[in-house]
Amino acid sequence: MTKLVALTPAQKETLTLIQTHTEKFGKAPTITELATKLKLRSLRSVTQRLESLEKKGLISRNRFQHRSISILDGVSSQMSSDLIQVPVIASAGCDAMDVYAEQRFGEYIVVDKSLIGGRRNSTNIAAIRAVGDSMQDAGIHSGDYVIVEVTDQVENGDRVVAILGNMAVIKRFSRVDEVVYLNPENKYGTYHPIVVREEDSRVFGKVLSIIPGTEWVDDIKIEYYTELEAER
Repeated sequence: MTKLVALTPAQKETLTLIQTHTEKFGKAPTITELATKLKLRSLRSVTQRLESLEKKGLISRNRFQHRSISILDGVSSQMSSDLIQVPVIASAGCDAMDVYAEQRFGEYIVVDKSLIGGRRNSTNIAAIRAVGDSMQDAGIHSGDYVIVEVTDQVENGDRVVAILGNMAVIKRFSRVDEVVYLNPENKYGTYHPIVVREEDSRVFGKVLSIIPGTEWVDDIKIEYYTELEAER
């Protein structure tokens, strides 16, 4: 199983149900059983979820069997021991201040625990999508996913996600007296530090690791999940 898998809440719910049903009854659920347990009126809605999970290498299906679904070897153990589900809660403009921080858990990525730096508590871990290239010397490029520990306890020199009004930026943090400097890291760009009074900004979190955007191939990219797609 790949270390980086994007799951919508609906797909995560479906995969978990398949796993628990198989462990409890020793056999996979049928599509009809899944529809009942997931409270979906359309069998096509179930099939769409299964197709997405199959494309992501999490399950296999045999169209000629009644109970055709099986979780691929290693997925169950990795899902429980090595991987955590992280909500993608915002986009942060590394150089574009028109990208808003949105507190909505509408999408998730599943990542290896090593990416959170050995921290025991994963409930305060989030993913932020970077926009722009003002931080490219720090290895953060537009389209990358930045794994963040949600905390305001940071030190000078830390890379942070900071909130300015209702917008989010990724920058290197420093504080002098009551003035906060949010510094870009791109020696080739015409970028300037953002300088604000401490009371006019808020540190949302500390950057722990970066998932390069190039890691995501087409069939496992984040799938944006809205109310209109709730049954997919």
